[in-house]
Amino acid sequence: MIFEVNKSHKDFFLDVNRWLVSYGGAGSGKSWTTGQKILTRILTEENHKFLICRKVANTLRVSVFQLFKDLIYNANLENQFKINKSDMTITNTRNGSTLLFMGLDNIEKLKSIQGITGIWIEEVSECQKGDILELNRRLRGETKYYKQIILTFNPISHLHWLKEHFFDNPNSKASIYKTTYLDNSFIDEEYKKEIEDIQFYDEQQYRIYALGEWGVLNNNIIHHRFKPLEHLSDKTVNEFNILHIGVDFNIGACCCVALGEDSQGYAHIVDEFTAYDTENIIITLQNRYRNKEIILYPDASGGNRSTNSTVTDIQMLKNAGFYCVVPSGGNGSTSGRYNACNRKLMSNTLLVNKNLAPKTYESLQVHAYTDKGLPEKFDTHPSIDDRTDAFGYVVGRLYPVIQKSFKVKVSTY
Repeated sequence: MIFEVNKSHKDFFLDVNRWLVSYGGAGSGKSWTTGQKILTRILTEENHKFLICRKVANTLRVSVFQLFKDLIYNANLENQFKINKSDMTITNTRNGSTLLFMGLDNIEKLKSIQGITGIWIEEVSECQKGDILELNRRLRGETKYYKQIILTFNPISHLHWLKEHFFDNPNSKASIYKTTYLDNSFIDEEYKKEIEDIQFYDEQQYRIYALGEWGVLNNNIIHHRFKPLEHLSDKTVNEFNILHIGVDFNIGACCCVALGEDSQGYAHIVDEFTAYDTENIIITLQNRYRNKEIILYPDASGGNRSTNSTVTDIQMLKNAGFYCVVPSGGNGSTSGRYNACNRKLMSNTLLVNKNLAPKTYESLQVHAYTDKGLPEKFDTHPSIDDRTDAFGYVVGRLYPVIQKSFKVKVSTY
């Protein structure tokens, strides 16, 4: 290799797929490695025309254009390149391969560029989906080498179109790489400490820029009392004789979340699973939790409908021998469930095993209210709101803000 590449980035460096999606935290080296990859290609492959973009043109000069100049000068390669600072172009004078730097704030101007053989969009989270699809259509220049679009970004919001397009609906033509500062062998200890110290003043920023995980940069988080670094449990299903399981019904993607309560009143979320329908829920419960006492807290609307039968969902669960805690008045208000969860979190007695219930752990951090003050709802299943509903049914009924009593009968498998 011409450049010394981070060991953890080598698969990305060698990947030839149509789309390369590189995301994660700050200081991970994803932009530097992308620059190394593209510069290597224009050094070794002739007659390329690479388009390097950001949303706004005037941000290019001090960011990616400067990055390429640094790479060239650091490797003592300036005699091989013509760098036009006014037009922001870099050309390999030996083989004709060129880098063009342009902003997406004038997408019509981009349509006039012909012969593009490679594209990099830096900070693609700033861009609209339509911009990226238009660029994909422009990637049609003639070359004997592979054509590729590289996207680099920090995962600032779980609602972003990038998550839906590439992560929720995987594409065989897209390779996804996640890196954080821990994957960058070239940063110093002082910078590492700066990244790690984010956790002490902003947990959401820490989640995004240190851990490289999807977040929400707003103050509308529903479970705002949840502290992802503190509300952690190391308990497992095996440590509880009784499991309290919330059930959210959806055709094709029912969500279940399991909770165990210890002798001190701490509630531990220790498992989660999805099932196609109620029949599959029953089979999974019987096989997954043998010799456990199971109490179900299903969506009360399951008493009026079924995912696959003339018998209602809740009746199917009861017919299988499970005790179901279903308030006579239905599910009650969502705010009541959210308040019960937040109160339990505020008392530090609701904990999550993030390894055994990773989707629930994520949902607690990112499920938010919309601008209209309503809980986010998603059309695809299973989704974030399905999981918050599932554990909300458990917590809201076990630890309601207004206490109610009920008798519990258990079923053992």
